[in-house]
Amino acid sequence: MLYFRNRETEELADFSKHPRYKAMAVYGRRRVGKTALILDFYEKDHGKQMVYFQCTSMDYAACLHDFVSVLSVYNSLLESLLRPYTTFRDVFLFLSSTQLQHPMLIVIDEFPFLAKRDENVAVEFQWIIDHALRDMKLILMGSSISFMRRQIREEQSPLYGRFDVIQEILPFTFSEVHELFPDFEDAMEVYAQTGGVAQYVMFFLDYSSVRRASESLLFNRTGRLFLEAPNLLMQEVRDMTTYVSILRVIGCSEKDSGKIAKQSGIEQRNVYPYLNRLIDLGIVSLIDNPLSGKKEHRYRISDPFFRFYYTFLEPNVSLISTLREKSRDIILNEQYHEFLGFVYEDVIRSGCFQFALEGRLPFFPRTVGKWWGQFKKEGVGKETEIDMIAFDDQHLILGECKYRSKAMGMQELNLLMMKAQFVPAKGRELYYLLASKAGFTEDILSLKDPHVILIGRQETENRPLSPLRNQNLSKINQII
Repeated sequence: MLYFRNRETEELADFSKHPRYKAMAVYGRRRVGKTALILDFYEKDHGKQMVYFQCTSMDYAACLHDFVSVLSVYNSLLESLLRPYTTFRDVFLFLSSTQLQHPMLIVIDEFPFLAKRDENVAVEFQWIIDHALRDMKLILMGSSISFMRRQIREEQSPLYGRFDVIQEILPFTFSEVHELFPDFEDAMEVYAQTGGVAQYVMFFLDYSSVRRASESLLFNRTGRLFLEAPNLLMQEVRDMTTYVSILRVIGCSEKDSGKIAKQSGIEQRNVYPYLNRLIDLGIVSLIDNPLSGKKEHRYRISDPFFRFYYTFLEPNVSLISTLREKSRDIILNEQYHEFLGFVYEDVIRSGCFQFALEGRLPFFPRTVGKWWGQFKKEGVGKETEIDMIAFDDQHLILGECKYRSKAMGMQELNLLMMKAQFVPAKGRELYYLLASKAGFTEDILSLKDPHVILIGRQETENRPLSPLRNQNLSKINQII
């Protein structure tokens, strides 16, 4: 069963029915549900004749041979007719010109396997899309995000401008995970440990509790996700040792290139190719410091699953291999609570645009991020951070996020207001946002200040429960 893919399914339907659409690109990180989406849609669309082919080799001839074998399953006459052909171009040209029954839709999954080594493959498929489809449609899919984005976005790519529809399949959002795991804290843990990757989330649903799922899937040397991150990384890079060192250094924090180089034992000028490659793969992202006026950057692991893995699992492989699920409580100590706090910040930041759409914010921000800067106290330079900022040309929200069991009160608001004096607001109207898992003290709730926005967890009695979990439902809700 598919969840939360209505928009993607509608786009597939439009592509399938549109008389002029010929080619579509679908991409996203591994395990996110691309193949399941395509197969589920076309299994239900009984009027569509489809052939699905997955590239499993980087060898061109081997892929072509396997492709012809798949076509022959669709129509046995094609086997002998297509075997003499030595290129995909010739195969597609034959299909488009023959009177024999042939598939109306051809899906080639893991297209980067076929095209990465030989740039002529992209040129060949450019020609196929332009000249050899006729009454057929073609979907090219890939898990190599960097490769697929280059083919789609860069003007020098032969496939640039050839796709009528482009889909990037993303992991589930926190809100979507929350629908599957109605208990708020369960949802936070699942999201923190899976990053919303569809297959991983489905694994967690197979267990009676989130704790049991975590123990079996992650804190177990035979668990299905125990070696997932290094296996995925190994498919993309060669020097695993250096990449692992860098990922361990970054972990759940954010660091500049100098600190990353120093702590991973690499000269600073040599660390950039590794960081750029990780950015290219969608594992690491470069964080700007909005409003600073300077070129200040930090690096962070943007893929939450990799962030969890290289913060808690990779440094403790020996302990997990020895103690198995008993290692979970030892490893997930106070640092894990801090880690969940960072995830909660992500949830609030990513929810800002939705909050604005729902009228929960006083304006619609153009930029959402976090801020850090220097200030002096008693002559000593110190650095401070603000968990969340959101702004346009006239307004600025500064936010403090707390994922803890203690309610937020005036102390946190006063601290946020103190930090605000170091932020270059540049004349913008200031608002203060407090986000709290545990809610707020009475003195905060009694405030009638329109410049103070409260976002807290509120239990609701009447919202229908997920059919997958029989638990009380909680949600992020704003209280103004």
